[in-house]
Amino acid sequence: MKTNTLNPLRIVFSFMITITSLVPVFAQNNGKISGRVINKDGEPIELVSVGIQGSRTGNYTDEGGNFFLTVPVGKHIVHFSILGHKNKEVDVDVVANKTADLGDVELDVSDNVLNEVVVSAMITKFAQKKSDYVARMPISNLENPQVYTVVPKELLSEQIAVDFRNVLTASPGVGSATLGVGSGGTGLGMRLRGFAGADGAGSIRNGMATNFVSLSDPANLESIEIIKGPSGTLFGTTLISYGGLVNRVTKRAYDGQGGEVSFSAGAWGLGRATIDYNTVLDKEHKSLFRINSAVHTENSFKDYGINKTIMVSPTFTYNASDRLSFTVDGEYFKSNRTTAYINVTAPEITNMNQLNWDWDRSFASNDVTSKAEVLNIFAEAKYKISDKWTSQTLASYARTDNDANYIFLDVSTPTTLTRRMMHIPSVFTTQQLQQNFNGDFKLGNIRNRFLFGLDYTKLTTDDTRSTVNNYDGATLNIHEDAPAIYLDKYNQAMGSPNRAVATNRFTRTYSAYVSDVVNLTEQLDVMASVRFDRFDDVASDYMQSAWSPKFGVVYQFIKDKASVFANYMNGFKNKGPAAANEDGDIKAFRPEHAFQWEGGFKLEFLDRKLNSTISFYHIKVDDRIRSVTAPAGSAVASYSVQDGTQVSKGFEIDLIANPLPGMHIIAGYGFNQNEFTKGSFEGLRECGTPKHLANFWISHKLLEGSLKGFGLGLGGNFASRSYIDANNKITASGYGKFDATVFYEYSKFRVGIKVNNFTDKRYWLGDYYGETQAPRQFIGNVTYRF
Repeated sequence: MKTNTLNPLRIVFSFMITITSLVPVFAQNNGKISGRVINKDGEPIELVSVGIQGSRTGNYTDEGGNFFLTVPVGKHIVHFSILGHKNKEVDVDVVANKTADLGDVELDVSDNVLNEVVVSAMITKFAQKKSDYVARMPISNLENPQVYTVVPKELLSEQIAVDFRNVLTASPGVGSATLGVGSGGTGLGMRLRGFAGADGAGSIRNGMATNFVSLSDPANLESIEIIKGPSGTLFGTTLISYGGLVNRVTKRAYDGQGGEVSFSAGAWGLGRATIDYNTVLDKEHKSLFRINSAVHTENSFKDYGINKTIMVSPTFTYNASDRLSFTVDGEYFKSNRTTAYINVTAPEITNMNQLNWDWDRSFASNDVTSKAEVLNIFAEAKYKISDKWTSQTLASYARTDNDANYIFLDVSTPTTLTRRMMHIPSVFTTQQLQQNFNGDFKLGNIRNRFLFGLDYTKLTTDDTRSTVNNYDGATLNIHEDAPAIYLDKYNQAMGSPNRAVATNRFTRTYSAYVSDVVNLTEQLDVMASVRFDRFDDVASDYMQSAWSPKFGVVYQFIKDKASVFANYMNGFKNKGPAAANEDGDIKAFRPEHAFQWEGGFKLEFLDRKLNSTISFYHIKVDDRIRSVTAPAGSAVASYSVQDGTQVSKGFEIDLIANPLPGMHIIAGYGFNQNEFTKGSFEGLRECGTPKHLANFWISHKLLEGSLKGFGLGLGGNFASRSYIDANNKITASGYGKFDATVFYEYSKFRVGIKVNNFTDKRYWLGDYYGETQAPRQFIGNVTYRF
């Protein structure tokens, strides 16, 4: 018999109340110093070093020129410097539990120095692979044996990325970013290292799980992290693929006041407005608040199709003391979009281009759309137990209410199709509670950075579905206009007694993990990690356990500049009971397991003006489960067989460079060879995975002269051919797509014009369902920062 578990939200709230009671003990004998650094024109200066003379206390000014320090009471000298010169000192007297506000601190900085600051800031933002989530502990990129890429919001701004698909497309190593369907939801699918990533395409938010096949808006992103390889040891099994995952890092409130408003407009009726506002709520600078919001409306490049979304994302941070802080943020996202997918079953078709598809024709309707309301809530309590130990308590809650209306265009001959409709109302919920303890200490002369964590994750889904296999009652010519889809007729058809019995999922996962990074020498460190997972499929009354190890070694053959690394990583997926034969007999399946061996180099030369990662990987997945179509007259339409083995191996390189002042280059290339080596799919390749994948972005902003502030950007995405279907019978041809932008920045204003796909390339993407990709599109943007 199973017993009831504790409500995870009660646990985190109880912990917060307990910690809050300790605040007065640690708030004594300290005060605050705040202010803003400006130039002679009153403009804020970013990346000014602000330190306390005679101590290690210091920080850098943010993009608004603001700084904030916690120091002991008494008299201090605050030291300001930029790139090691143009220094200034200010005396200040700090009183316990009070904030000494220095106001505006003006530095006499020449244009040349400011240009260096701009270049340094952009190098830091583009090239510094800083993450609090990849290892769940503070270690640098050169010390980490895992491969990852961080795409900052500054790159997204340069590229005028107006939706999350644009964001993924800009990410090195990510392929086939397409809209996908599942259980009544609509989300983004992708491919990483030869594996499907529908669950991993942004379902992780600030290191915590949200809902799969749910969309979001990029307006509240600080960055996205593409974490490569099977990462089950630290991220579990719920929402990741064996090739990796994408973690959305959202903007946090900071100590200062400022923000920006942005407006975009473009082809196909694109209209988009965003706002980002940050402020301090009290005189002591303990309560910080920030809100991001976006409103987006856009038509399709086809005859029918809409996409209307709204996002509101507030975040609040309370710095109770120099030891304790709380952060709570929320994200509400509402969408209404047309969802139509092309399903090719015609045996004559071996390449999607053979359809000679009319890019302007959708066979859809603006009246029959899929709607979704997404709510994500995140809470964090950080407590510095001592100089060596830190506690981090995390809680997240996600709920997605879907009203999905899918249109499937079933192409049975090269010239005809039928429209299959599905109505799937559904509700997804995810609750996660996580407790981490981080230590940084020495045993003898050996430094240890230690992590111990506990995790509880609960997922539920409920849906019912109705299907109309041939809405029109006849076949349609793919080269002619289709009859209109009338809402009354659609509702009448879906209201018939065809609705399937409600399906549901209810799983709980209890996990514990430990990781230790040991510095055997200043240049050699070793990582060892392991996770234990207890999976409870409540709906099927079934439980199973899994272990997930991870090992890595890094040697910096040039200290703080170059390292060689190797890792062994594990990923897994818990599989509940399912039909195992054509009679529908239920069988419990073993967890799938992925094993990765990887090695390579990480380089950070010329003060990070050249940053690169080169890696070679080999991933093997045992006990893969495949779906088999049952013969006519069987008790089930399909059943599962666990007899597959898949191998994926390849080579990846990414490069971030600053060859000239104001010029930035970000590029990535990956080669992947994957195939099933066992089972009925033996010799076949995972669908949607090209062998060759590459992207780049080059931008150059003029820092001097009469055209100072003008800039150009050029980027491209390239992929070789891939298979649309699991049987490798239908291919999508390879493609090369180019984007370009021109922009002008002056003081607080930025104006940009972007042309997506300026060569007007017509190409297909997809996995199981084909999708025509957008032709040439013009977008204009105006941003004002305050």
